[in-house]
Amino acid sequence: MSNDRESLAAVSARIIVESELTDWALARRKAMAELGLAAHGTPLPTDEQIISEIKVYHALYGRDDWAAQLRAQREFALEAMLELEAFRPVLVGPVAEGWAHAGSEIRIEASPENPKTLEYRLIDLGVEFEPHLSRDGNVQLEIVDGDWPMRIVIRTPGRAPEARYRVRLDSTQLKALIAKA
Repeated sequence: MSNDRESLAAVSARIIVESELTDWALARRKAMAELGLAAHGTPLPTDEQIISEIKVYHALYGRDDWAAQLRAQREFALEAMLELEAFRPVLVGPVAEGWAHAGSEIRIEASPENPKTLEYRLIDLGVEFEPHLSRDGNVQLEIVDGDWPMRIVIRTPGRAPEARYRVRLDSTQLKALIAKA
């Protein structure tokens, strides 16, 4: 059983990276089909197990190309963060954590006093975006015309950050990380 979970994590990771998937449930289902495992009763890998396997995949197959792609995603994120500095942007998710693939979303959390001011700033910059409301009530602005998939999450004042995003980089920290790479 544990072997099935490990195999599923590895195949799911490969599918996610090679297909640039963001739908991990779909990747798990495709991996189960590829491995010929039963849909019911097979223990599914956790997100952490898949992330670990994505890191292994990048180390084995990505190397220089992957490092260049991650650097480009981080540089793109930094450009956006500098333009939105007044809104205290923080980079979270796979690009911040360093395991992003080419289809990974650049996720920036912002904390404006008034959410509309951030939207107006994007309009002033000529950035096309689509607003969405997340399940937890946060407004999310999906950037439509960027080089990489990007989402700006407007944090609700007083609400704690999402626990799943352990790495949180402000623009100064991101600059230092890019300079080190």
